[in-house]
Amino acid sequence: MASRKAVVAGALGIVGSNIAEHLQAQGGWEVIGIARGRPRHRPAWRLAGLDLTDAAACRELISSEGGISHLFYAARAPHPDAGVETANNLRMLTNLMEPLQELAPEFQHVCLVTGTKWYGSHLGPFTTPAREEHPRHLSPNFYFEQADYLAAAQKGRAWSWSSVRPAVVCGFSLGYPHNLIAVLAVYATISKALGLPLRFPGTQACFDAVSQATDVRLLARSMAWTTTEPKCANESFNIVNGDLFRWRHLWDKLARHFGMENGGVQTLSLSSHMADKEPLWQSLVSKHGLRPLTLAEIVNWSYADMTFRQSWDHISSTLKARRFGFQDFKDTEEMFIEQIERFRAERIVP
Repeated sequence: MASRKAVVAGALGIVGSNIAEHLQAQGGWEVIGIARGRPRHRPAWRLAGLDLTDAAACRELISSEGGISHLFYAARAPHPDAGVETANNLRMLTNLMEPLQELAPEFQHVCLVTGTKWYGSHLGPFTTPAREEHPRHLSPNFYFEQADYLAAAQKGRAWSWSSVRPAVVCGFSLGYPHNLIAVLAVYATISKALGLPLRFPGTQACFDAVSQATDVRLLARSMAWTTTEPKCANESFNIVNGDLFRWRHLWDKLARHFGMENGGVQTLSLSSHMADKEPLWQSLVSKHGLRPLTLAEIVNWSYADMTFRQSWDHISSTLKARRFGFQDFKDTEEMFIEQIERFRAERIVP
């Protein structure tokens, strides 16, 4: 019998789907995923359609589900205006938390997923290695408002919160195009079909910079840990694989894995150069018996352009998580190869 009942917000995203799978496989959890969209495959856990901007619908869901003990919050509503994005995302979290506090007497903990944008990694060079106690950058940043809301709401309450700050999250997901592994696999597939070497489409500075990544499976384990370890109550943790990499050194290994030559750096806009590749992709889908997905359903080329143009180091300290007891790690080079193979096994790429 499940001893804990978890709601996973953003359950069709890369983080939400993987934490839901992890909890379900771990046992002892009843899992309810919530999302606006429809899944590409039937999950092992229960999925409820819900728009988090609809406060009445959120209240109705919470009131109809007895015994909710945990919330894993991995939802996000992007918007080009940072102020609007902040207001929207704060409202979504509030729409779930308010009825949970009122109507779920068994509620114990909420785990909030943020990321290195907390440190301003999207704005330019930031202090590295980033530590959880480092000062914030100039707002707006919806992570700040969400964390401040939880800290204020928790005072005097029996429930607690935690937050995790991963680097770029890598893993398998369907219907979530902000996925670096999918970008690499599809970009390599198209390049190879055109008889091209595997060229790094970003800048030379990004090619040379020091980076980190977070395997989504490791992230899921860390989220379950922060949620169930009493020492982690009301604390935030950087969660990364534990090693460092440069695209310069990784690129040759990736090229060999795809059976291609390393073409070095050729800076270009994937958004522009992939705009006419849908017919080619559909021919590859037919030729190799792949899942009938469009490029837009698998990859977001604008996300790829942004990722491959960040020219500054991305390094987060993991000392705090280790001191609190989380000793898990993952070899990043192995992670890339394993997850590319997962996309092959799932017939997303040949």
